[in-house]
Amino acid sequence: MSRQKQAYRVKQTGYRNDLPYFDLLVPDRKARRLSATDKAAAIAEAAKLFPKIVAERPVVPNPRHVKEGTLRAAFNAYLASKAFDLYKPLTKSQRQSQINIVCALPAANGKRTVGDVELTHWLTHPDAPDAVRRVMASCGSKAAQANHLRKALDQMFVWLLDPDKAEAAEARLTFRISRKGTTNPCRDVAKAKPMRGSNGRIKRGYTPFTSGQVDDWLTNAKDDPAEHRVVRLLQMTGARLSDLLRLNRGMIKQTPDGKVLTYVCEKGKGSAFRSTDSVAVVPMVPELEALIAEVPAEQFCFIVSEFGRPFSCTEGLGNRIRKWRRAAGLPEGLSAHSMRKAATHWWLRHHRDLIANNFSLKTICGWATDKELERYTADFAREEEARGMLIKLADRRKARAAQ
Repeated sequence: MSRQKQAYRVKQTGYRNDLPYFDLLVPDRKARRLSATDKAAAIAEAAKLFPKIVAERPVVPNPRHVKEGTLRAAFNAYLASKAFDLYKPLTKSQRQSQINIVCALPAANGKRTVGDVELTHWLTHPDAPDAVRRVMASCGSKAAQANHLRKALDQMFVWLLDPDKAEAAEARLTFRISRKGTTNPCRDVAKAKPMRGSNGRIKRGYTPFTSGQVDDWLTNAKDDPAEHRVVRLLQMTGARLSDLLRLNRGMIKQTPDGKVLTYVCEKGKGSAFRSTDSVAVVPMVPELEALIAEVPAEQFCFIVSEFGRPFSCTEGLGNRIRKWRRAAGLPEGLSAHSMRKAATHWWLRHHRDLIANNFSLKTICGWATDKELERYTADFAREEEARGMLIKLADRRKARAAQ
């Protein structure tokens, strides 16, 4: 019994709805979230769950002793390639984590892991696409996570079967495989689709804030200048957390026609897979100018921590915003990123006359494609849009009558 206790441990990893939650940590296995909300119950639950985990989830092989010609060996060659080295550090760590998850999954026979399956089976066996679908099915209803695992597999096979890359050709020689008669098993596997909500419609992206929820949040935050400022900046700029914490006076530029707040978006910045970086240029409308005027003159960044220093990471600012949102009584599922949709709605409601075309909103929010624009404006109330058109029409009539 003492050996079994040393084989796992129970750790409190955070809070949900002001209640603690615990994870069961087993060496060489993925952490398992426990349903118990106190330490004693979590320990009892872990003792019952541990034998099942050991039986169901095989141990991940030591990377130093990877069998030759297996999927894990191919992944290791891909991770050491120049193509993988082009990714940004965050993308590398995420992709590496996804690769580890794929390789640790149990194979169909349950006696070995997916990473131990021979590479030739993935490239030549007719059932290989079904093996990819099985990997995706391990994520359950999490469509985004399933697509991440599919992408990790697909990118590795695309690299391995590339006829123009010398290092890919060298890898094929090492694994003794030919491009003839081999196919990428992910090629004909469709992406996982999001689950449908209670209304039967497909759920896409983050749950957006309604204008009423934003107003309730602002009313609740009226006695806290820091919280009130953050919510209004989110509402007016639609900046991601990685950009929001960097907003400062140095980003305000004077143009011949007025001031703008401009910055290079952190997402995709410096990526070798993009021709240019995304740039956001926000016109200094009166509401935004008044908000920045409230920031103390000696404060360079618009948002600072409780210690008076700029936030060094998105996690710190994100956690603070989450606490504010919960204190305001707003429902779970809303987040700082949900305010990006609310920002597009705010511009369409309050400054419809400034939005000449789709490129106007893409300029304000730093989007590169119309696809992003359509995703963030899909939830905008069409009645509100029609109301804005009617207001503009009434202004035109007044102008004509005055002539």
